[in-house]
Amino acid sequence: MALVLTEEQSMLRDSARGLISDKAPVSHLRHLRDSKDPTGFSKEFWHSFAEMGFAGLLVPEEFGGSGLGYVEAGVVMEEIGRTLMPSPFLATSVVAASALNRGGNAAQKSEYLPKIASGSLLATLAIDEG
Repeated sequence: MALVLTEEQSMLRDSARGLISDKAPVSHLRHLRDSKDPTGFSKEFWHSFAEMGFAGLLVPEEFGGSGLGYVEAGVVMEEIGRTLMPSPFLATSVVAASALNRGGNAAQKSEYLPKIASGSLLATLAIDEG
């Protein structure tokens, strides 16, 4: 079954594709690999990515995000995959933001979701078995 994008989703895809193909082509990944960059991604690019609103796609509007859904996140992930762009998008903007939004209390949401949406906080999910 083919996924048919709405006009808004197509615009999101085109915006992501333009930024990523311009600022993070496959050569960008090769440069990071060859330079043995310990971060594994470009912080400068991540900030540009966040400024365009991509870091806050799944963050509710009340916390500074776009309040969009997983289809839109998938559209952006597909564009990230086109150039093999290394980024914290999945861990931070999808997994951590979703966990906080669904399971966090009001104080946690207020503290962390705006920072995720702005790109100033990198996060991931961890489980304590203790």
